[in-house]
Amino acid sequence: MKLVVLSDIHIDYPADGQKYPDNLARLETAIDRINTAYSDADLVVFAGDLVDRGRFTEPYDVLKDALAGLSLRYALTLGNHDDRETFCRVFGKAHCDEDGYVQSAHSIDGTHVIVLDSAADAPAPEGYRGARAAWGQICTQRLERLKQWLQATNGEPVIVILHHPPRELGIWGDELLLREADTLIDMLVEHGNVRQVISGHVHSTTTAFHRGISFTTLAGGCTTVVEDVGRRENRHRRAGPAQMAIVLSDAQQTTVHFDNYVDANQQVRK
Repeated sequence: MKLVVLSDIHIDYPADGQKYPDNLARLETAIDRINTAYSDADLVVFAGDLVDRGRFTEPYDVLKDALAGLSLRYALTLGNHDDRETFCRVFGKAHCDEDGYVQSAHSIDGTHVIVLDSAADAPAPEGYRGARAAWGQICTQRLERLKQWLQATNGEPVIVILHHPPRELGIWGDELLLREADTLIDMLVEHGNVRQVISGHVHSTTTAFHRGISFTTLAGGCTTVVEDVGRRENRHRRAGPAQMAIVLSDAQQTTVHFDNYVDANQQVRK
């Protein structure tokens, strides 16, 4: 199975005017890269923060038009900048479960990809560009849906994708991660064959191993956050790279590669 994961696309609200980086142009670059280099992928997942200002329908209209150029099947879920109701006004219910959350489960050649909606129910504070509180949430209803999906896998390999990382990373975003994550992780550990948990949100690339499960975050499609790791000092944002994950999985192993589809480094040899 080949899986492509992107996060933090942050399509801008057109009335805000052109910003740098141009997130729509970056998404179009990613789509071209996927169509050209990864046309054999089984699924493309966009792991939240699809737009920058989720209270408005216009960014979702722009996103939907752009995704029409993607030649592969894709799944969407939400982050803290997104708004569920506004999203559904544009995309309908095709990416939602029966409870109305933007999440889905996919069985591909013996590997199960579970895409979870971790957007909080609480709204964002006044003046915040995002639509929901910055921290993540998997409520009781969403946990019950996850339990059903895990039971249906019959112990086969599972990859979980959600916007908010469920474990502390030792970097700037630790206070804004998934809340009450232990219940989620207990459920994943009990399954016994969860290979990867892949997230975005922190605009940084990290890997971790916790309770027998590998956790990965990717830098995403917008700005990248850089700091003195472990000291949480000298934090700043850079224009890139814009990054997607390419996941290869079979019965024996699961491997995550990173493709910096916008990168300032020049090619030195072919």
